Amino acid sequence: MKTDEQHTPGKLFPEFSPATAADWEERTRKDLRDTPLESLTWHTYEDIDIKPYFTRVDSENLPFVQQKPGNYPFMRGRNTGSNKWLNVQQIIAEGDGKESITKAADALTRGADGIHFILKNAAQFDIANLCASIDLTKHTISYTLKQTPADFVKRLYEQLHAHNISHRNLKGFVNTDSLSDSGHFEKAAQDELASILDLTKDSPELYGITVNGTSFSSIGASAVQEIAYTLNAAVAYVDKLTDAGETLESVLRNMQLHLAAGTNYFFEVVKLRVIRLLWANILEAYKAEPALAAQLRIHVSTSSWYQTTLDPYVNMLRATTEAMSAVIAGCDSLAVLPFDSTFKPSDEFSERIARNVSIILKEEAYLDKAIDPAAGSYYLESLTDQLAAKAWDLFREVEAMGGFEQAYQQGFILGTITDVSRRKFKAIAAGRQVLVGTNKYPNPKEKIDFDPEELIQHADFDTTRAAYPTEVMRMATELHLRKRKRRPKAIVAVIGDALKRHINASFAQEFFTCAGFDTEIQKYENVEAASERLLHAAAEVVVVSTYETAYAREFGPKLKSHQAKPTIILANDPQNMKEELINHGFDEFLFEDCDTTAILELIQRRLEQNGNHHNA
Repeated sequence: MKTDEQHTPGKLFPEFSPATAADWEERTRKDLRDTPLESLTWHTYEDIDIKPYFTRVDSENLPFVQQKPGNYPFMRGRNTGSNKWLNVQQIIAEGDGKESITKAADALTRGADGIHFILKNAAQFDIANLCASIDLTKHTISYTLKQTPADFVKRLYEQLHAHNISHRNLKGFVNTDSLSDSGHFEKAAQDELASILDLTKDSPELYGITVNGTSFSSIGASAVQEIAYTLNAAVAYVDKLTDAGETLESVLRNMQLHLAAGTNYFFEVVKLRVIRLLWANILEAYKAEPALAAQLRIHVSTSSWYQTTLDPYVNMLRATTEAMSAVIAGCDSLAVLPFDSTFKPSDEFSERIARNVSIILKEEAYLDKAIDPAAGSYYLESLTDQLAAKAWDLFREVEAMGGFEQAYQQGFILGTITDVSRRKFKAIAAGRQVLVGTNKYPNPKEKIDFDPEELIQHADFDTTRAAYPTEVMRMATELHLRKRKRRPKAIVAVIGDALKRHINASFAQEFFTCAGFDTEIQKYENVEAASERLLHAAAEVVVVSTYETAYAREFGPKLKSHQAKPTIILANDPQNMKEELINHGFDEFLFEDCDTTAILELIQRRLEQNGNHHNA
């Protein structure tokens, strides 16, 4: 019998009629007026076109839309109760590791769920001190080892036995990945890994094989490349180890992937989904038990590619969005890198802030309460399908070349990543891709409290990052300031009142402000007034913002006689007149969407020359 309370629910907001994709398109075109709808399509580095809007039609026929968390192929993860992840603090261990062990023990009492030690010298690391300071059966402790990793793991197990500590309860992972870094899996590395698998076979929660996908993302790879090449490397490990006598099940149960979360938020959410989906396909090809697909562990760290040295506090914001995308995607563990790690050893403050990102996402944002909260999004479900198709095609292409090692040695893997990273660098140089605080919205009051020259020459300074070219220019500016006790100056001379000149002038002003220059805009009615005043101006760079060709031809020769010989730049696109204008005295051309790399290199070189002359 049905009571009043037991009614069949009706449609939500029945007063609104359903809208079709055609309805949305018609309304959008009307609102855009003269702007073509097609101009809003975003063409990504993955060669995927992202439409300005998505509807039910874009995802309703996809085979995985109805899949639930915990179900094969585990695209939405294996968790069914809560979206749990481990908050892992990454710690670099020097020498015997005494200071790093003390730091780790403290971090575990202040919100960290686990520690990832990066061991500089595994042979020197004091394992006895580690066992005495941290309960290894309670906490997740992981290790990155570059030298003699099997010896380290053997010493660890011997120390546990000496202290009557059960190795069965060890949790964490061992990262010895040389394949992703070098593209070659030597016999010695294969033997080391086989030994580690043998040692850890009775420690089900200690993963002995780590495939390091961050080797690709840290040099500018696209999401498609990171997914495909990581899986290609994983397959290479499976084949090598099973050929050496390890069982397929043993290898698969002991494998984890280490990926980086970047700032392309929705792509990063989808990336982990795609990894799990394609991993299930790979295991099916191996004729492995379907349940083994659920064993894949994914550790995520925030991206080094997007970290900046300039305005470094912005890295806190970047890391938060990166961490959030990894958590929503269902990572198993997460390491947030300290915001200052690009230019100095992290300190207690930066490590605490990094650690607290995960804690806030759990305790205040409640992201541990919802599994796959992105499920049902028309955009993300459609993007999952497109990204999976692109990554699977690339994965198969590499396998057809003979696998990861063959493709790497032929230059295919690094070559394709370099093509994408160059496109990214060009977009950053042109201002189309924004790094807040570096190539746009700089902090004019920022104080650099480190030695720029020493940092640039330091072996650990990461020169592969997206911000590096702009940072080098800023470092040259900072050195000029320290040597000559003033910032280099850029004057942007706007001649006339045309709107286009002011747009180009504003772009030039922001460009040189980001480069650390003391930048000033000066307005003039004509060339005569501008050249007369600028001939005596104390400036390293003079930017002329004028449209008429005659003005440009007239201005360059007059400014050539400037005693200080500033770099003279035209804030306009010369199109087919570049050579003629260079002959008239202009050094470079700066305008929206240009590639500023050549300008940065020219000015950096001249600042260094001026500094050397000053010192002489």
